[in-house]
Amino acid sequence: MFVILLFLLPIIGCFEYEETILFRKPNSGTIEISYTVPLKKESAESLIKFLPTDLDSIQNKIKGKPNVGLLIRDFNFRELEKSEMLESIFKRKGRVSYKIDFEDPSQLEGVLVGNFSAKVKLRSLVVKREFPNLSDYKKGEESVGEKKILGETIRLLKDGKMQFRVLFPKDSECNSNRGAVGLGNVYYSFLLQDTLENPDTKSWDYKIRFY
Repeated sequence: MFVILLFLLPIIGCFEYEETILFRKPNSGTIEISYTVPLKKESAESLIKFLPTDLDSIQNKIKGKPNVGLLIRDFNFRELEKSEMLESIFKRKGRVSYKIDFEDPSQLEGVLVGNFSAKVKLRSLVVKREFPNLSDYKKGEESVGEKKILGETIRLLKDGKMQFRVLFPKDSECNSNRGAVGLGNVYYSFLLQDTLENPDTKSWDYKIRFY
């Protein structure tokens, strides 16, 4: 339980994540990731373990996955100025952004937030994503004190969100069970509150038909 609390507490009021995947064709494209995280007091190290601020940690993260050959490019890290930060319990925050080119969407498994799987069938691409249900953390034999802290943490997490964008050729067809589908794009704003109050919203599936 304490491990869970240590994982959740740093996210309060500071978690911003944006992800864009460009599919040029069914089996290749580029992903662009950017996020803002709180930093340790005396270093540029991220307080959120799974969202590091240094290039080496990100590269190590994708090694050992089914993603042989993935290369990170256009990596950028900068510490935010005080004028850029909203009121927060953290005095320092950093902004990270980078891109990864891929030749097979299955290479992204284990690289992206949540669970990601992709299958190419003829000229169609089927993607399935699942995100953790934070309400599961409320189950267990916690003490009264732990339940109080965890309850407050989850309440504050409700204001957080993650933004996802999928781009593809405009002459393609797309069906998605979440978000808004437009001409050549799908946009999905994933509210953390959904994972707390409605377990049915943790899955996101979409299919793109290329012509």
